[in-house]
Amino acid sequence: MTDNAVPGVAPIRRTIDLAVEPARAFDVFTRHVRDWWKADVVIEPRVGGRWYERCADGSESEWARVVAYEPPKRLLFNWHAFDGAPTEIEVRFDGPAPRRTNVTVTHRRFENFGDDAERMRAFHDEAWGELIQRFAEAVRIEAAGVNHEVTAPRAVTDGETVLATADIPADPDRVFRALTTNETERWWGAPETYRTTQWRSDVRVGGSWSCVTRLNNGSEFPASGTYLAVEPGRRVVHTRRYDWDYPELGRRDTTVTYMMEPIATGTRVTVRQDGFAGLRGPADHHVEGWEGFLTYLAIYLRFESAGA
Repeated sequence: MTDNAVPGVAPIRRTIDLAVEPARAFDVFTRHVRDWWKADVVIEPRVGGRWYERCADGSESEWARVVAYEPPKRLLFNWHAFDGAPTEIEVRFDGPAPRRTNVTVTHRRFENFGDDAERMRAFHDEAWGELIQRFAEAVRIEAAGVNHEVTAPRAVTDGETVLATADIPADPDRVFRALTTNETERWWGAPETYRTTQWRSDVRVGGSWSCVTRLNNGSEFPASGTYLAVEPGRRVVHTRRYDWDYPELGRRDTTVTYMMEPIATGTRVTVRQDGFAGLRGPADHHVEGWEGFLTYLAIYLRFESAGA
């Protein structure tokens, strides 16, 4: 704090509700900051990383340092873009539902500007009002699949079969490992909604797999199945059964097929789930479920490929 700091300057707080998972909102805020800041800016994805602008003359102007980097939940920055007076920006990504996120930006410690505190707060308040709307628009565009790095997952159903597809930024062998090993526990779900736990998998024809979905309220929902085909890096087929009474579907076996096709940017993953036999309600629910599943996978492997 500067020697002439003044007390009692209220922080700026801006909140916006987005129809995407927290992981996707976090990704757009950090990896694609130039898309919504409308300048050549970079946030280095790690504690101690810089938030800086690349200037037209090739120089770099540092605006902030990353103090906390907690994907997909929280960011904290030491913001010192103006005359070195440090303020603090905290961004939280809270998921009240599986495909909904409340993003809250809190900018505080304007008292560090001393006699200029209220003017600097007003300036930043106006800026954040515009920036948060640009950010929301960038999220909407990315979720619609306009972003060139990862096509937004898409799923459809005719009431009996669900088809879903996404382009994943990793090679087919890497995708295969992420889908078939206990690595699923690292990426399938999010802390504020549900997590995949207790993954067990014997990856061979006739081998079994199982896992438990744990909601953030502690409720657990197990599922299991048997591998019918295993072609590493190309195709996996297994049965899937909920070991609890799923509404309408019950404990009926369905069949899930993963196809992995190499493309220039990584792998096109296609998921087919058969066996709903006209149960439109569960089929529609799985459309949303597979889109979320492929989103979690894509973002997880995108972070890895970027060295996060």
